[in-house]
Amino acid sequence: MKKSIVLFAIFMLTLNCGPKTDGMKPLPKDAVVRISLGYYPSEKEGLVEEKLQTVFKDKIMPAVKRLNGNISYYVGMDKQTKSITNVSIWENREDALQMKSMKEMAEMAKDFREIGVEFKEITNHEMIWQLPE
Repeated sequence: MKKSIVLFAIFMLTLNCGPKTDGMKPLPKDAVVRISLGYYPSEKEGLVEEKLQTVFKDKIMPAVKRLNGNISYYVGMDKQTKSITNVSIWENREDALQMKSMKEMAEMAKDFREIGVEFKEITNHEMIWQLPE
């Protein structure tokens, strides 16, 4: 399962700065990839997707935009594994850790837990290498 998370993160990074994107600059050498993973009950799939498309986007995105150092933010849903993923790219670890104290995110996590979403520990990955170099 961890392999799929890493592959998803790499995929998202290539969308942001891979060799097929003209004009993109490499990420800062201290960049951090933050990954949040949750699993939902199958009978709640429609509700989870609706919340991600509306309430989550409306509350979380403006709050993230106010934080220092956010380079990009992606929200994904895998209906086969009944999982949701947030992948964000930050200029450095300190910037990524701002998410831990973001009130809007804590409230949203509580809302998702109330409908049965189970979250794994959030991880913050320092960059080892990237394309383009």
